[in-house]
Amino acid sequence: MAPKTPDQMKKRSRTPKAPPTAAPDTKTAEVEALATPKTTLKLRDLIGQVAEVTGGNNKAVKDIVEATLAQLGTALAAGAELNLPGIGKVRVARTKDQGGRRMMTLKVRGSGPAKAKQPLADTKEGD
Repeated sequence: MAPKTPDQMKKRSRTPKAPPTAAPDTKTAEVEALATPKTTLKLRDLIGQVAEVTGGNNKAVKDIVEATLAQLGTALAAGAELNLPGIGKVRVARTKDQGGRRMMTLKVRGSGPAKAKQPLADTKEGD
């Protein structure tokens, strides 16, 4: 075997190939868009939205919304699992007492938007 020449002895420097670029996954983009909070829903805004949808006055709606939220908080603090249409299943994953306040980490398995109720049968009069 003949000795190698200096050119043959040089190591080849390889540059790593870049991974092939894939088309952006639309489902991932949708999930990321949903995961990033757009705004914070405050109690006053929630009351206004519920009053608008139900046609009730703000004072009556405020009492109902506050009572509902208090009952939800009590149920979660007791360790109950919630199953709420429009939200999904909610359960307490972890709790931690910090500075006299109880912090809860919740797991939510979303059900998607609430479905509109469909009538069971057509109601045509005059047949």
